[in-house]
Amino acid sequence: MSTVSPQKIATFVSLRVKLLVGFSLIFSVVFAGAFLWFYNFTTDKTISRLRADLKSTLEGAAAGVDVDELLSLYREGQRNAIGFSDDPRYLNQLEWFATVKSIEPRAWLYSFVVIGPSDLEGQPPLSRQEINQIPLDRYETIWLVDLWAKYPEYRDERAAKFLYKDRQTSSSSVLVKYQQRLVEEERIYKDDWGTWLSAFAPLKNEEGHVVAILGLDIEADYVFKLQDEIRKRVLLSFVITYGILFILIYVLSGVLTNHLTDLTRSAERIAAGNYRQSLYLARLHRSRKPTKQLVQIPLVIHLFAIGYHIRRYLRDEMSILAQAFEVMIDSIQTRERMIREGKAKEDKMRRDLEVARELNALKSRFVSIVSHEFRTPLTVLRTSTELLEKYGHRASDSQKQSYYQRIRAAISNMTQLLEDVLVVGQSDAGKLEFKPIAIDVEKFCRNLSDDMQHSVGLDHLITFTYDDRRSPHAVLDGAASDGAVIDGDAGQVFLDPNLLRPILSNLLSNAIKYSAPKTTVSISAVRNDDNVVFKIKDEGIGIPADDQPHLFEVFHRASNVEAIRGTGLGLAIVKQCSDRHNGKISFVSQEEVGTTFTVRLPIVVPAGATDTHTHASDSILEDYQVPDAATNHSHLSNDRQSGVSSGAIVESTILRKPHH
Repeated sequence: MSTVSPQKIATFVSLRVKLLVGFSLIFSVVFAGAFLWFYNFTTDKTISRLRADLKSTLEGAAAGVDVDELLSLYREGQRNAIGFSDDPRYLNQLEWFATVKSIEPRAWLYSFVVIGPSDLEGQPPLSRQEINQIPLDRYETIWLVDLWAKYPEYRDERAAKFLYKDRQTSSSSVLVKYQQRLVEEERIYKDDWGTWLSAFAPLKNEEGHVVAILGLDIEADYVFKLQDEIRKRVLLSFVITYGILFILIYVLSGVLTNHLTDLTRSAERIAAGNYRQSLYLARLHRSRKPTKQLVQIPLVIHLFAIGYHIRRYLRDEMSILAQAFEVMIDSIQTRERMIREGKAKEDKMRRDLEVARELNALKSRFVSIVSHEFRTPLTVLRTSTELLEKYGHRASDSQKQSYYQRIRAAISNMTQLLEDVLVVGQSDAGKLEFKPIAIDVEKFCRNLSDDMQHSVGLDHLITFTYDDRRSPHAVLDGAASDGAVIDGDAGQVFLDPNLLRPILSNLLSNAIKYSAPKTTVSISAVRNDDNVVFKIKDEGIGIPADDQPHLFEVFHRASNVEAIRGTGLGLAIVKQCSDRHNGKISFVSQEEVGTTFTVRLPIVVPAGATDTHTHASDSILEDYQVPDAATNHSHLSNDRQSGVSSGAIVESTILRKPHH
């Protein structure tokens, strides 16, 4: 299966850089072409002038040579001890060469004879093809007179010896002999003594035969010096011209690409969702200042001024594109705003629909659960009353007490269910009020436990304990500092019985419901200086660890309740009533061991409670302190290391009683 390779991200190069690079390349190519043309043109002109001088000098020198004298010298002359000749004819020839050099200082003359095959002697001029058929090694050169011999300091190294035979013959000299015309060397050459351009002219006798050859080497060093000078000057002019043009292109490219740069940056911001920008007007009315380095150049200042006025008063394609871009931005921003608003409305409608669905589901579930829970006690009531009506005269007292117990239990269940429904309804409607009054905690809890014991009969044993743990100073002073004691009655505190009853009754009901028969359910109340702590402990099935974080959610029931009836409202009501009372609820539970719930309720301090003569008849408070609801926070946490390996503690943290 073929895989698609990821697309390589191209490197960003700004348009201004591209313009500068393109200009540099084009300018370099054009300048190089111009330089090569000028260089070659100058060199060619110089060499042409040199060849013209070479040819005219050689022709004049050949015309002044006494050929008969040179030929007799060749035939009769003798070499002296140093390899040259003292013959007057040799000296005459040498003197003529010196005369020519005095006229053309660059010229160095020499004469020689080329000896070729005998069958070619006396022949008319031959073609180059015929000459090339004869190898050069069949020719022999005999040197006669060399101008270098006139200068003692040079003749030993540079001058050719008189009548010296050389087997190396140049092709140009062969052409001169057999084509009987002046021949120039095509190239300038170098040797140990300099740079030269050479030419050869035939020396003819009276019969018109070529009997000797006159050679001329003209100094050509200044040709290369000229080329070096041209290169230096052209390089300097290139640097100066390129620098000036580069600055011009840099400034002009900035003028031309400013709008385009703004458009590019704006497009990037638009892609990121930023539309707060002005492209055309901000650029049109803003003058970009040159840098400190460039401000010292007057030409740059003028160019910047010209660029500003061009942008200010002359519109171009970039200006029109910038204006069109601003219009496009406004259109896009308007569309996106409309889309966002539509999306927000759609999300709100979706959320409202989801909430409505959840409410409908909760209502349906609530109605279903309540209907089911009502059906069971009503069935018990109907069955028990029918049995008592039909067979009551025949039933024993113990049987009647059993039926009465069932009726009381059914009524208690229905009452508890109605109270739960009422509390849930008040909480959802925000009408669950907190109205603390002075109550006797010990008496309140004992009556509640007795009612529950009477309701469950002998199936469970409910125990109650009360402990007053206030400091001795608070007891002796009648707890005047916190207002919890009424006329010295240490058992009365300010709590809301309408919230306290659902808390304790639901916890007791659950402890009984989820505990095996003949087990003990205990309730305890501890009176402290600033709160009352209630603990309900059972020996029931416990709460699984996975269910503990969700224990106080409405309709949530633990996974191990199986067929035990319940609505899933009890602990949610306990939590709501405890929060409304600014209390804290926690629990420790282990499966198949039992559960202990702890409720800590702060004692409310009513206004004017510092008065020790407050009467109990004023127990219904008109003014009491309830912390702001915005400061109530619920935190649910698990602690599986609380005493037993599978136990957990879940607490709901709320504000404590304020201190004066």
